[in-house]
Amino acid sequence: MKGKAGILFAALLWAAASPAWAAVYKTVDEQGNVVYTDDPAGHGEPLKLPPLSTVPPPKYRSSTASAPREKAAVAAGYETVQIVAPQADETLRDNTGNVVVKALVQPPLNVAAGDRLQYFLDDQPVGEPSVATQTLLPNLDRGAHSVAVAIVAASGSQTQRSNSVRFYLHRQSINFPRGPQSTNAPPPPAPKPPPAPKSTLSR
Repeated sequence: MKGKAGILFAALLWAAASPAWAAVYKTVDEQGNVVYTDDPAGHGEPLKLPPLSTVPPPKYRSSTASAPREKAAVAAGYETVQIVAPQADETLRDNTGNVVVKALVQPPLNVAAGDRLQYFLDDQPVGEPSVATQTLLPNLDRGAHSVAVAIVAASGSQTQRSNSVRFYLHRQSINFPRGPQSTNAPPPPAPKPPPAPKSTLSR
């Protein structure tokens, strides 16, 4: 019984490896051995085999499948690109002239796409584009200044730019130790009275 089952199993495997249109015939030779063949010449009995089960190939996801979403995100741009420090019309006092500028970008900067931040001082670029959301502007002159920040794409083009923020910087100097608008400077010293004239009367 086991031998017949093994022969039938082998026949099924052979049929599976054969073309889909090939038929399988079962014959018995003179010695009583069961023979399976695709040749109908021996007047064998055709077998009714169960249909072959097929498994569809897996669907591989291309690495470029996320490209449309990334392009859509770039097209949509950033919701927020602004300077949060210093604040508009803020007055800063620093004798060294150093000013820290902070930027806010929402959603966060897309570093993977190559986006960078370019800072501007008085409409002039400061340093090279970077991923830092804050930068130091050293040794600024006293007076009014404006700062801004822009998104620079990997191609080098500006995609977005914030509004300019104006601020004022006060620095002490020799001429204005308490600031140019100070009214608390000490008064100049009073002039000395002239000496009394000598007497010319004789005794």
